[in-house]
Amino acid sequence: MQTFRVLLENVPAHCGTYRAILQEMTERVNTAPVRITYKEQEQDEYRLFHFQSWCEEEYDAQTIDWARAFVALTLAEWIMQVKEPEIVEEMAADLLEAEQLEEEWADILPYVTRSCQEHEPDGRELFAATTRKANVYRKAFTFLEQERTINVLGFVRFRLQDHWNELFELVESGIDDYLEDKQYQEFVELLRYFIAVQETKQEVVHVVPSVDKPFHLYDKKGERLWLDQLDVVLSMDEQKCRDEDYLISALVTLAPETIVLHLASDRPGLIQTIRSIFESRLSTCQSCPLCLTSRRLLDVHNPTKL
Repeated sequence: MQTFRVLLENVPAHCGTYRAILQEMTERVNTAPVRITYKEQEQDEYRLFHFQSWCEEEYDAQTIDWARAFVALTLAEWIMQVKEPEIVEEMAADLLEAEQLEEEWADILPYVTRSCQEHEPDGRELFAATTRKANVYRKAFTFLEQERTINVLGFVRFRLQDHWNELFELVESGIDDYLEDKQYQEFVELLRYFIAVQETKQEVVHVVPSVDKPFHLYDKKGERLWLDQLDVVLSMDEQKCRDEDYLISALVTLAPETIVLHLASDRPGLIQTIRSIFESRLSTCQSCPLCLTSRRLLDVHNPTKL
């Protein structure tokens, strides 16, 4: 028989969540031939969950660790469901106070949540949250190899410092993403105002993908529009200038009444960016002579499309 003891702070909501996790895990995880049971009791300011396990057959190299793995898995799940959201909010509160952004927490929370759940930077398929849970599980599993009693509060405080350091960086990243997006939206609003009060310079501007520059621009007669001054400015930092930066700058300079974006189906992000600034002035096209000519030129330079 094996025994493990889990000490949780006697907070009804915390203990209730752990109890629900235990019930779900018991129903979902088949540990046969190992049987695992538990009982609860109060112990000072803690709630004690006392686990017992026994094997219907003789333990072997696999089954000997199943009870320990089961308890470690329940702890990892509880920490991710209960403690991580609490600590994320505490971290965020400190950072928001420093930036005087406390009143914007409701708007910032989705950015922080997304930051904590995105893919790992090296491209692995596991989500960051799943990876963090695996790390918590591994540390709990290792701890229970030496100690059959785990004080969860102490484990969280002293054994998961690397976990919380990583999480702090993710919270910072989420807040930075929010601030960048906020600045972008403010910039878009400024451009909208500038365009609204600016006198129209071109009735129509056609935007066509090109093989030698990000885009070629044409007027309503199909004649090429040249922006030498703009090209000189952008070529100073050509490697860092994104295609959409070039295009937005050009369109603001030309102040068209209507923008036609050709062959745009594979550029949903670009469509969204232009529409956020120029709104109803934007339309798209996939099959006019400009589209067909441009598609042939692009295909020649991309043999895989032939």
